[in-house]
Amino acid sequence: HGIEVHAAADLCGARFLWRPNAYSWIFLDVRRHLPGEALEFYDQIRDASPSQRFAFLVGPPVYLTRNWPEEVKATDEKSQQWGETVRFLAAA
Repeated sequence: HGIEVHAAADLCGARFLWRPNAYSWIFLDVRRHLPGEALEFYDQIRDASPSQRFAFLVGPPVYLTRNWPEEVKATDEKSQQWGETVRFLAAA
């Protein structure tokens, strides 16, 4: 199974790249944008394509073990929450 990734430098570029039903997921690093900008982008995409799946990146990455996704190595409580999110997304 191959994975194709398209990356945008900013929300303007992401708007340009996005097409309805073209992507399984949109990962949005909300730390790089003002809260209103990220929410506006989300609302625009959601209005155009209600079934589009989003993942909001809100914290540092978690270092994964070789047994990932069954076993996620979390270093603190926030990382543990991120680990649960990773397991949820992997199961989707």
